[in-house]
Amino acid sequence: MNNNFYDLVKDNDKFKNFVLPMEELDVVRDAMIFIHKTGLILFSEGYCHPPDKLICNIIYIPDPEGKKEIFGQPYRSIIKKKDDTGEESWINFEDQLDQYCELAPEAQEDKPPYAKYKCQFDRKDLIGFVDHRRSLKIARELSPEIDDSIRKVAGMLNISPDSIGVTGSLALGNLKTAHDFDLVFYGKGDEGWDIVNQIYEIVKDPARQVFEMGMLWAIRFYDDWENMICPFFSYTDLSEIPLQDFSMEVIEEGVELTGAIFKDRHTFYMPSVLQMNEVEFPGHPEITEIALILYHGGLRGEYVIGDRVKARGDLVRVTTSDDSYLALLSTNLIETEKVVG
Repeated sequence: MNNNFYDLVKDNDKFKNFVLPMEELDVVRDAMIFIHKTGLILFSEGYCHPPDKLICNIIYIPDPEGKKEIFGQPYRSIIKKKDDTGEESWINFEDQLDQYCELAPEAQEDKPPYAKYKCQFDRKDLIGFVDHRRSLKIARELSPEIDDSIRKVAGMLNISPDSIGVTGSLALGNLKTAHDFDLVFYGKGDEGWDIVNQIYEIVKDPARQVFEMGMLWAIRFYDDWENMICPFFSYTDLSEIPLQDFSMEVIEEGVELTGAIFKDRHTFYMPSVLQMNEVEFPGHPEITEIALILYHGGLRGEYVIGDRVKARGDLVRVTTSDDSYLALLSTNLIETEKVVG
């Protein structure tokens, strides 16, 4: 990797327009994009990051043969792949982790349990970050088509366009994918639920559902103008974040349980923090209620009150400033599923 990447891109217009210096970073939010000094494009995961560290996925890497252009440089994705027909699919988490270990083995050291399939980079090695709402504001100013699309989807959901941000390649200035939006909706929890409840109604129509990369997505949808919307949600009231400053201890690895969701307030955030009762936990008959933590973004909005869920992962103890509780930690989207009947 090129440790002088900044020198390659510092005069690129998109880099200058969309990337902010690390000195301007206030809060690390979920789904923010960061630029590593080697050119790796990083995607923050969740709200809890050890001091001077960033928990993240690597989403794009510099590649001379890459088909995606970022800041005038060729890149390729390492979280998605295309088959011979051009159909996209996920690269599974295990294979992603293998690539992370090859690309940045130092980012696998001393990771917390919830970062099993993620990286942990030193913030001192980052050369910039992208602000969700600032990037979308710039994109809207540069592209009347994007501005029109954002105004329309905001009107459809009865929210202000200024409450919306963007992540993904559009946040980096790639304005060509103007019909596929990774939008970040800012607001308090109740405001997020107003949006999500509308989405649940929208996707009752099969024509508005998104089946992509081998999955039917719970809260991705096609808007009234056939734009595909992939929603993320960001807390404006930081006191609502359930896992912002905490520690986690693994009690038992590789467990499985089944339970019913009875609290789902944070289901559409990453991490999704849910509460289960009617728990059936072999070897632990004393546990009848437990938190379910999905520390990945693949199933945002998937589970709601009344769903019965089978979950695999690790039994952990979570400690915050004012609480301590047991949880089932799932770090891979294939570890949970709905149980019918």
